[in-house]
Order: sequence, then structure tokens, then C-alpha cells
Amino acid sequence: MRRASIDIGSNSVLLLAVDLDDAGLIVSEVLNESFITSLGKDLDATKRFHPDSMQATYEALKTYKGLLDKIKFPVDQVIATATEASRVSTNSREFFKKIKDELGFNIQIITSDGEAYYTALGVVSSLGSLAGNIVVMDIGGASTELIKINAAPFKIESSVSLPVGSVRATDWKKAGDFDQRLSEMLMLDMSEYETKTLVCVAGSMTALASMYLGQREYVDSKVDGMQISFSAFQEFSHDLQKTTVENLLMLFPFLGKRAPMVAGGSHVAELIGKKLKIETMKVSTRGLRYGVVCTGGINEQYLSK
Repeated sequence: MRRASIDIGSNSVLLLAVDLDDAGLIVSEVLNESFITSLGKDLDATKRFHPDSMQATYEALKTYKGLLDKIKFPVDQVIATATEASRVSTNSREFFKKIKDELGFNIQIITSDGEAYYTALGVVSSLGSLAGNIVVMDIGGASTELIKINAAPFKIESSVSLPVGSVRATDWKKAGDFDQRLSEMLMLDMSEYETKTLVCVAGSMTALASMYLGQREYVDSKVDGMQISFSAFQEFSHDLQKTTVENLLMLFPFLGKRAPMVAGGSHVAELIGKKLKIETMKVSTRGLRYGVVCTGGINEQYLSK
């Protein structure tokens, strides 16, 4: 059985096509692609998608349509989801109608609870020895989800969506109010998410993990499951805040359009990790698109109104 999903986030657009067995477990990945499109750029100021970001997203989806056509997977059967930036933007539904009319993708905007649920499902499918209660941090472009999960049997104990991600953090740094905004946000009681080992997912953290390993070319298999002591990550993050985008691209060419946002993402991760009193970060390359593709569809209760 073959399924495909697309995750339209605030920073990236991700495509996953897999073959599953009769039990619904992933047997092999047929397509696993990503484009950085920065839909969350300037969103706090304008409340609208930037024209350049919309064009980049449209071109990414057009490319994905071509890839799906090659494997003979119908575009109208792709489970396509959109998250925080699309919930906030006032022109997201107009944009997604254009995409459906012209490319055939039916994009569903999901709630923060839905984002947490399907992300958690995706993560649990790759946890290996980690079982029982775990805490997941999903740093996107415009939001960060903290999710407390009982892995077996699967149940989300609680979740919270913080309105900050790598793109928003970068915008706030440019505006000079990052410290104030984060300090206000971190005044929230997050004690129930305190944990020794924090499971980290999504593009910001997987890119940072790859950089930590010194990879010039991103290798998914080396990143998935790796562990970093939080003290080592803090030192790495401090150094990153002092580095120019040009230097990052020279050292880590795979970053591409993500390069301007990684320092913001690492700063968010550092402050949240400190708040949660963590000792170790465990990185998972799975997340929302994996949970969606395993379930085969979006439950109506998780659709944004």
C-alpha cells in the first residue's frame, strides 16, 4: 500500500511517499523531499503570506507534482497539511484554492492540537528504546509544540503551542525584541514538560544536529536517533549566534535558504531546554508528515475552522 503526504510549514514544504505493510508500518520511503519557502516570513507584521514565499511554495508543489506523476501517485490522494503560518495568514485559504485549482493538491489547515497529535505519532514510530512518558519539542518556522506522550499505549497526555519558531525568532531578532518576547513567553508554567531527555523533531533541530556533526551534506541516517548533551548544545548555540550567514553557508552548504534562520532556531531550543531542565537532546527525523501518512488521513476534529 502506497501513501503520500505533504507538510506545508512556516519555513519548509516537505514531501513524503512511502510503502506500508498490511499493519500500516512503513516498509520503504519512495520520496522524501524538502524545499525552504519561508511562508512565515514577516507574518507577524503583515498577517499575510509574502508574494515571494507564495511563489516559492507554488514552485515547490509544482515540482512535487512532477515527482508524484513519475511514480504514478494521484495528486488528489496526497494528504497535504498546513500549520501555524497558514492558521495566522489572512490569505492562506485564497492561496490554497489557487493551488488546488491549478495543481490539484487539497491542502488542509490543521489545528495546533492536530499538529501535536500527528507529530507525536510520527515520532513514536522511530523511538526505539524510548518508551513510557516522553516529551517532544517540535520547532517549526512560526511555532514550537511541546508534547507529552505516553508511547505505549499511545496517548498524548498534554501539549502546548508556543507562537515562536525559527522564522519568527529571526524576525524578532531583526526587530530587536527577541529577548523581551521570549522572556514573556517563558513565564508560562511548563513544569509538566520538564524532562531529562527531550526528543527534538522538525527541520530546525535536524539541521542543527547535522551541523553539530560537522556534515557538509545532510545525511538523514546519521542524524536520526543521535543524542547531544544539553551543555554541549548550549556551547554550540552560543558560537552559532556569533557566526555570519555567509560563514554558515561556507561550512554547511546543505543549509541553503535555511541558513539565516538556524541561529534563531537554536536560540529558541536553548532557552526552552533550559526552562525544561533537560540534560540530553535526542533527535528524530520523523514528525508530522510521518504521522499523517501512517494514519492515512486527517481526523475532522483536527481541521482548522
